[in-house]
Amino acid sequence: MNSTPAYSVQALDFYYSASKALSNINMEILPRQVTALIGPSGCGKSTFLRCLNRMNDTIAGTRVDGKILLNGKDIYDEDVDVAELRQRVGMVFQKPNPFPQSIFDNVAFGPRVLGLTENNGQLQDVVEQSLQRAALWDDVKDGLGQEALSLSLGQQQRLCIARVLATAPEVILMDESTSALDPIATGRIEELIAELKNDYTIVIVTHNMQQAARVSQFTGLFWLGELVEFAPTEEMFTRPKQELTESYLTGRMG
Repeated sequence: MNSTPAYSVQALDFYYSASKALSNINMEILPRQVTALIGPSGCGKSTFLRCLNRMNDTIAGTRVDGKILLNGKDIYDEDVDVAELRQRVGMVFQKPNPFPQSIFDNVAFGPRVLGLTENNGQLQDVVEQSLQRAALWDDVKDGLGQEALSLSLGQQQRLCIARVLATAPEVILMDESTSALDPIATGRIEELIAELKNDYTIVIVTHNMQQAARVSQFTGLFWLGELVEFAPTEEMFTRPKQELTESYLTGRMG
């Protein structure tokens, strides 16, 4: 691999109190690529994803061993500003979760809180650019003051993506971000992922193996808290090295 990884995960173990949820995860996530994490429910995919921006810190009794380097810096070092980390590593959740505010205020929220813009004109530019990048601007440009919750589910999810983009992240994490959507809305999000990877490192968790095959360049299979196999997507889907991977991909297990 000739590219310097965005993330280098080294011997990562993760615990919920005494229960070990992840065991010895080693992975390099390359910049401006889509990395998909697949595997059955409860196998550690979402737990791993939340380690990448320390969302698990909000759960009492959790513990991490090992290292997660983001551009060479361990995100679990004591001097890391977690709020800044979550600005750099944005997250889109399974169910769209727009704030009960206007469309404009949803996208403007991050830049306002973080002080990323100096005046109202700059803020309006950021909101417009973020909505354009999330392929939502044409749908909402004449109704920025309307309630975000009045949008369709697919539009709400694109709004949540625009909200992440507005804080100028380096990495976008997506946790089953199309599982609540219909096939047309899902297709739009997948097209969006393909465009966004030109500028962002993207990591997605998906139950949908076809989706992983369509949108990602690298795929990791999680099983019972372990990373069974990690490889370029095409290679993994056509020539898996592990028997368990082949069994899972062909539907014999999981």
